[in-house]
Amino acid sequence: MMPPRKILPEENVDSWLMSYADLITLLMCFFIIFVSVSEPRKERISMLSSGMGGKFGTVDLVTPFDGVIRTLQGVVENNKSFNDITIENNDKEIAMEMSSTTFFKSFTAELAPEKLPLLNEIIASLRSIDFIDYRISIEGHTSDSEPQSGLYATNWELSSARAARIVRVFIENGIRPKDIKAVGFAGAYPKVPNLDMNGNAIVANREKNERVLVKLERLK
Repeated sequence: MMPPRKILPEENVDSWLMSYADLITLLMCFFIIFVSVSEPRKERISMLSSGMGGKFGTVDLVTPFDGVIRTLQGVVENNKSFNDITIENNDKEIAMEMSSTTFFKSFTAELAPEKLPLLNEIIASLRSIDFIDYRISIEGHTSDSEPQSGLYATNWELSSARAARIVRVFIENGIRPKDIKAVGFAGAYPKVPNLDMNGNAIVANREKNERVLVKLERLK
């Protein structure tokens, strides 16, 4: 009589599950990237992130605008322009403030030639996000000091001319005219007081108020 045959346990019976799980994970990553690029709305991405997090753990998503902010900050850092440019952002827009005292000749709308390469880098960064619907608004602001060059009667003309000059550079470098506008506010919206409590001029504050704002507003 033959001895009973031993039944060996099957090895790697469920090995196909590993490959299947890897495929599902790759597909999930693909759709996350696809949605974050094609639909850069923070609330939608947040909902997707929460849903994925419940199934697969924490998912860290960033919107395309987050990448733009990092790129602009990199341009400022590489050009060592921390004192000339500041960048702020919220859920609706990016606001980049440029000092008029360094980007323009005194009391004029004539750009300083050495600042043109920096402007070109900034514009190149903005052109890289043509897959996002946005509008650019260039705002010119001045202090309370009246123009002394004789070229402009008031700060309204000066602030508008500076904003228009920046717009011209943007359009010359590929920004579509329908996506940008120029606005002059003169000294109507100072960042800091131009005068002290005794009515004396604060020179440093006046310089801070001489600025141009480049606002990048995301459209719905």
